[in-house]
Amino acid sequence: MELLTIGDLAARAGVRTSTLRYYEDEGLLRPTKRVSGQRRYDEDAVGVLTVIRFCRTLGFTLDEIRTLLAAPRSTRKRTQWRTLVDGKLAELDESIARARTMKRLLERSRDCDCVEVEQCAALCAPQLT
Repeated sequence: MELLTIGDLAARAGVRTSTLRYYEDEGLLRPTKRVSGQRRYDEDAVGVLTVIRFCRTLGFTLDEIRTLLAAPRSTRKRTQWRTLVDGKLAELDESIARARTMKRLLERSRDCDCVEVEQCAALCAPQLT
């Protein structure tokens, strides 16, 4: 099995080498070994990076990703995944509700007859709760 250099892995995963070093510092990625002080990775590292990028796209924190990568491979891992996903879905629901409120208030304040922003704020403030 041929090991990948940090440059090879970065190219395969579509990330910068500095990203790989950062993930190493964060405990998300480990080189298989070092050759003359240079990092070498096996093919599994490509899969780990795919998981990291997938989870980052979904808004997971590095701590959450670390938990997923360190968890045992079993039904328990599926339970952890579902728990984290449920938490993200709840966060999204809250963000969507905030965004809808903001949009409604922005539209109302844009179309109101208030001369000063203080008047508009006094009219809209009760709707913030």
